[in-house]
Amino acid sequence: PAAGEWSLAVEHSWYRASRVVAAGLTLNYGHNPLVFGYQSLDGTFSQAGGVIADQLLAHLDVAAAVHDRVLLTLSLPITLLERGSEQYGIAPLQGAAVGDPRLGLRVRVLGQPYRSALSLSAGADVWLPVNSLGDAPPFAAQVGESGVRVQPKLLLGGLGGGVLWSFSLGFYYRPEQLIGTLPAGSGNAMGSELQLGAAIAYFRPELRLAIGPEAVLSTIVSGRQGSGSSSTSLELLLAAHYNVRQLVQLGLGAGVGVLHEPGTPDARLLLRLAYAPWPTAKPSRRDRDRIDDPAASCPDAPGSTAPLPPGCPPRGGTGKVADSIRSGR
Repeated sequence: PAAGEWSLAVEHSWYRASRVVAAGLTLNYGHNPLVFGYQSLDGTFSQAGGVIADQLLAHLDVAAAVHDRVLLTLSLPITLLERGSEQYGIAPLQGAAVGDPRLGLRVRVLGQPYRSALSLSAGADVWLPVNSLGDAPPFAAQVGESGVRVQPKLLLGGLGGGVLWSFSLGFYYRPEQLIGTLPAGSGNAMGSELQLGAAIAYFRPELRLAIGPEAVLSTIVSGRQGSGSSSTSLELLLAAHYNVRQLVQLGLGAGVGVLHEPGTPDARLLLRLAYAPWPTAKPSRRDRDRIDDPAASCPDAPGSTAPLPPGCPPRGGTGKVADSIRSGR
């Protein structure tokens, strides 16, 4: 998700009504995202080793709301560390490498994601293949693609009763590839995917706190491997977020891979730090006087601060000064 969102895996887009700009850094650690082994006749997979046993990435993210209906995003992944054993023509990185930058657009169609019980947004992401810009790829094959990737998506979400919920549906177009030197059918084929996401969180805007589970399911629907245990991925994540002094947003998540396609880790840890100003809630004044509702004894009747309880009208009136005063006769 874009910088400033209260999620780490399933998007819940924000627009100008929530904030204007956000920028952050996310550290993303995965254990065993790419392994090799042997599959028995009954489909059981026995791992023999890790081509990439440990992987640490940094994601640099920027997002800006140019209108209350439009959000622009930019994300750049940088692989900082890979450890494992070279197998079948694939070797872990010996240093850092830059991945494909991602440009994103979100358009709010219905409701406000952080103010309405139901909202709908549409959008698309585009990845630019930096590894294909020169005759000789500058980085290892696993950090990018050989062609452009595109993902149109729909986002449903809302906030009500302290519950923040999100659903996402996207079609992820990517070039069809075989990983390594093994022949097709070895669980090493990648292609376009259908991706589904769901998240729910306990959210307290006044405390700037959110915590809850997230799940992402993806399955390969094109290429030489469109079905089977190695073509579907399911990751489960528990994440917590806190906005410090309405300026800096912290996010921490931990999760596991339940179903595995190439690239799905056994375990994942995420840490996000972002500059993401969160607006101060405006005081509620239902009666439109100068007394905030929490401090008013009569929040539904306009009044003054003295001599009666704050926010109550003078005696003898109903929100206005009494028309006359008895003379005593």
